[in-house]
Parts: sequence; structure tokens; C-alpha cells
Amino acid sequence: MVGLAAANALLNRGRSVTILERKCPGAGASWGNAGLVAPRYIVPLAAPGVVAQGLWWMLDRESPFRIKPRLDPDLLRWLWAFWSFCSEEHVERAIPILRDLNLASRDRYEKWAASDELKEFGFRTSGSVVVHRTEKGGKKDRKKAQRAQKAGLNVSVLGRSELDEVLPNGPSEARGGVQYHQDALLNPVRLLSALKHRIEDAGGTLRPGTAVTGFEERNGGIHAVQTPRTEWRANDVILAAGAWSAPLAQHLGLDLPIQPAKGYSVTYSDPAETPDLPYVLSETKVAVTPMDGQIRCAGTLELAGFDGAVDTRRAVPILEEAARYVPHISPDAPEQEDVWTGFRPCTPDGLPVIGRVPSVDNLVMATGHGMMGISMSPITGELVADAVQGDDSSVVDRSPLSPSRFG
Repeated sequence: MVGLAAANALLNRGRSVTILERKCPGAGASWGNAGLVAPRYIVPLAAPGVVAQGLWWMLDRESPFRIKPRLDPDLLRWLWAFWSFCSEEHVERAIPILRDLNLASRDRYEKWAASDELKEFGFRTSGSVVVHRTEKGGKKDRKKAQRAQKAGLNVSVLGRSELDEVLPNGPSEARGGVQYHQDALLNPVRLLSALKHRIEDAGGTLRPGTAVTGFEERNGGIHAVQTPRTEWRANDVILAAGAWSAPLAQHLGLDLPIQPAKGYSVTYSDPAETPDLPYVLSETKVAVTPMDGQIRCAGTLELAGFDGAVDTRRAVPILEEAARYVPHISPDAPEQEDVWTGFRPCTPDGLPVIGRVPSVDNLVMATGHGMMGISMSPITGELVADAVQGDDSSVVDRSPLSPSRFG
């Protein structure tokens, strides 16, 4: 999705664009996304207490966040950097950046939905609700709500009776929740299809089944992008390969600290009921979203390298939460459901990587969005186009997102 958004923004500015994709554009983590556009996501993954909680969760294969133990130097370096960012000071620095990126993208999604250039992609300004079942979860949610209000977001804290009014079909055991009025919802598959059609209509070229295998460098820049069949030359190269951006960057001698974070989603095609609003279960970090008569439940984050195998035990927490909402669904048979898994590109500081690479003259990076690739894509595309054009008047400051910030 990030690459498609960048291509769209560049085409809008009169540039010629070709997309090289080893499978088909949008087939990565964007495909099974929960479809949330979430300005509420203002606290980065690197936050106080995450490391301690993660170490405890490592012992549980069904935990929302898990690190698969292995001797991997890249993972160890990433974890060390991640630990260094788990401070309150870093959170305070990151909040306005993530807020501005998400709000700017939401604004652009609204404009896309109102335009004639993109086919309808199920966008609606629904808001979302974070619900909790325990008092401990409630305290955490209220703390996050206060932080969001301080950052200028429109937030309402809900008791049990208020939750029933806002989310009448929500989980019955919930004690309360927090409503984030600026969140929105879309269908990621329809969005990806609409963008691909838009890019082709605008003169862009999509090359599915074209894997990038390396680069030819000359005079401090990329002379050609290498693929199994041919070389592609371009004035500027955008590296927007999601979790695969790091191994591709290594061909250029660049050490990009991105780890593939494996996530799962389960889509129920014929539920008895669907909720009016998307909601997130605080304790298990599972998002439950209505999607064109279906329900998609998404969650978990596992640092396990590029292991694409579906581990049904990782899907169990998602299925259990879905079963609480849809009684006729059994959480004991995930192989019978539409279980999807994909890799989200996670940086150690929880911020995306967007901008020119100083050591490679004509390279721009757009990656590292973690679980928020769909949510932040439209503004990312514009920031990429600004970087390519040499425009420093971006609506969001690109400097904290620079690829060179990690040294």
C-alpha cells in the first residue's frame, strides 16, 4: 500500500512511474489488514514497560506479542536499539509525529473517497472503540485516553451503559471502553484494487512477478535496478518493499534496522451479526472490524524472521475473541477459517522511514510503518513525492523520519 500511495502521488505531480513487485502490488501485509485508519495510534511500540511485558509473553505462544528465541545478530541489534527507545522521553517525542501522520492520512482518505479518481473502497468515518474486560485494562485505557486528549484528539471515556449505546453488538463481558471519534474504516482489498486501477489509468506501469535482485551503482547513485530478466533504469528509485526493505537495502551496503513482525487476521464471511463500529480488545490487542458483511479479526505481533508458516496457536487468541462476539464460531478449529498471515515492517523506534538516503543520491525510502501501513499511506506517498521533487514544504516534518537517523 505504501508503494502504491507513493506511485499515485508521483503520477499526480507529472512523474513517470513503474512499480516492480515480486508478487502482485498490495499482496504483502496490506492485504490482510484490519482496515483501520487510526489517529488514536499515537504511542509507538517502543514504550516503557514493553520490554518487561514482552519477556514475560515470550513464554506463551498464544500471547499478543512474542519474540521467537533465536541467535540472529540482526534481531539482537534491533532488540538492543528497541530497548534504548523504550522511554517516556521517546514516547513524548513520537506522539505528535504519529498523530500528524495519521490525521493527515485520514484527511486524504476522505478526499479520495469524495473524488471520482478512485473507485469506492468502503471508507467511512466510523470512529472506533477500545474496550476492556478488566480493571487493569481499564486503567491502561483511561491513561491512553488522557494522553490522546492532551494530544488534541477527540476522545470519550465510556462506562458499561454508555458502551452499550455506542457498541450494542460488542462483547458482553466488557466493563467499559474509550471511543476515538476520529478513527475511520475501509476495506483494504478494495482500496488496493482501486489504487492499482487509478495508477494504470494515470499512465503508471505495474510489473507483477518482477522480483528485484540487486542494484547497479554508478557515481554515487543507482544506475539500474536488477531483476531476473532485465535491468530497469530510473532517475529516482523508491524503496517501499515493506518488511523486505532491509534485505534489499543490504545490496546497497545499507543497514536498515527493520524486523519482519508477523501478524494474523481471520475473516468470517457469514457472521450472524456484524458490529456497527470497529473495536479493539485492550487486553489481547485484537481488532474486530466489520467489512462488507464480513468480520475481520486481526492481531498478534511475532518477531520470528521470515517464517511464513501459519501457526494455528498464534491464531487462537484472535479466534477466542471472535467466538465471544459470534457465538456459533468455534475457537478450536482455526484451520477451517480464513486465516491469513503477513509481515509488518517494524523499526526499533516505532516510526516509519521516509526520505532520501544521503549516501545514495537518487534513492528514497518509504518503509517501516509497522502495523500502520494502511493508516499512514496517503501522507507517506505525498512525503515521498516531496522528497523526489526536492520540496521541503511538506505538511508533516520529514526530518524525524529520515533514513539516516539510525546512523
